[in-house]
Amino acid sequence: MLSGRGHILALFIVIFLFLAQSALAEPSRIIEAKEIIEKIEQRQPVAYENVIVKGDLNLSRLDNRERKAGKENIQYSAGRAEIDSPLRISNSVILNQVYLNKLILKKPVDFHGTRFMSRVSLNDLWFNDTPNFNNARFEDDADFSTSRFNALAIFSSAQFGQTAYFRQSEFNQKARFVSAQFNQTAYFKKARFLKEAEFRSAKFGQSASFESAEFAQNANFKLAKFQQAADFQKARFDQAAVFESADFFQDANFDQTQFSQTANFESANFHQESYFRNSSIQNALFNDIRFKEDATFDNVRIENLSLKGTDVEKLDLRWSSIQDLAYDDSAYVLLRKNLDMRGYLDDASECEFSYRCEHRADLWTKQDFGRWLFDFLAYATYGYGLRPLWPLGWSMTFILIGGLFFFLTNSIVRSKQFSQLTESSVNRIVMEKAAGKVSIWESLLLSTTYFTSGASNIISATPSEFVPVGLARYVVVLLRLLGWIFFVIFLSSLTRTI
Repeated sequence: MLSGRGHILALFIVIFLFLAQSALAEPSRIIEAKEIIEKIEQRQPVAYENVIVKGDLNLSRLDNRERKAGKENIQYSAGRAEIDSPLRISNSVILNQVYLNKLILKKPVDFHGTRFMSRVSLNDLWFNDTPNFNNARFEDDADFSTSRFNALAIFSSAQFGQTAYFRQSEFNQKARFVSAQFNQTAYFKKARFLKEAEFRSAKFGQSASFESAEFAQNANFKLAKFQQAADFQKARFDQAAVFESADFFQDANFDQTQFSQTANFESANFHQESYFRNSSIQNALFNDIRFKEDATFDNVRIENLSLKGTDVEKLDLRWSSIQDLAYDDSAYVLLRKNLDMRGYLDDASECEFSYRCEHRADLWTKQDFGRWLFDFLAYATYGYGLRPLWPLGWSMTFILIGGLFFFLTNSIVRSKQFSQLTESSVNRIVMEKAAGKVSIWESLLLSTTYFTSGASNIISATPSEFVPVGLARYVVVLLRLLGWIFFVIFLSSLTRTI
């Protein structure tokens, strides 16, 4: 019983300490926004924590008219007021609107943990030192359009309750939006990220627009969640783009997007349609992806593609768009089946041919030389049944070799009966020819006749006016055998491709 009372007492103490700590964390003092403005005008540091700021924090009146009025505290550069004061208002609440437009903030800006209850307008602003909005909350619109971040920009775990505008913003250093939450539309149209862009585990409650955005370094969207449409149309990724394990719950648009290096979509989930039309991808890692609706890849160009473990049934991708597919038995088989099902018969054949070539290389790597030899013969003779012209090429080659052999070795002679007939019926020149050497054309004709007679006497009968002697007798047998083999191979490949 005493032990139970002790546990209950300890629990009350923990609850009391937690409430006390929470009370300490709440803003405890109210200050006027004009007090902050006055400090900035006097170039004094601004440092507040756990306060409530009342009134509009508006510095838009710091323009050239202030200098003309005799206020020289504020310096100007390129028509912009330079703010030398460090600005820190952390873990606080700002009740009214914030206007810090067309300024140059030369010192650190720290709003971490601060809650903005009204509209925040920080557009066309230059941050020359680190702006820290870690864990900040924007209850109304937040506008950072055309702003320039010349130092590390921290928006990790920030929450944007309304529309977030970063259109045409420029991030010259790293941009951290790790675990940021955008409850409404997020506009990053034509934004430029010159260093790493971190959107890992970010959540986009409404549409996310990265149309025509530029990512000069690595862009990380791993584990990001796009609840509505994700628009990356015409975006450019100069380095690695990571969308590993990302969730796209609505349409994902990557039309005309350029991936100059690796595009990593491993384990991503596309719940609705996705589009990669007219895009360019250097290395596409599409392993273990789930496409629940059609994924359209019209006119796409992919240098290297990996589809291990991916369900390709919804993949609308032509084989001609792929330069190289990473070897994986199931990926090749499923992709070929998908191409065949969509009616891309030529693409399906090319996919199978590439698979067989990759399989042959795999046999060599595994040192399975017996199977590799038979596989190589199947490739070389008739292209695994997918190249019907190859048997014809080989046939012409063997006929030419046979004809040259007959001609150069003089191993074909005219029969006695033919010589006698020639002597009694034609002039002396013809008799000399009959008794003499067989011509090159006659040798090629004989080689063709022997080769085709191997398939069937219906195609070509064995000539009786010429007799093979010496080694030619073995060559004739070999030509007939090869003729039969390549006739069967030709028919086999022809039936598969027509």
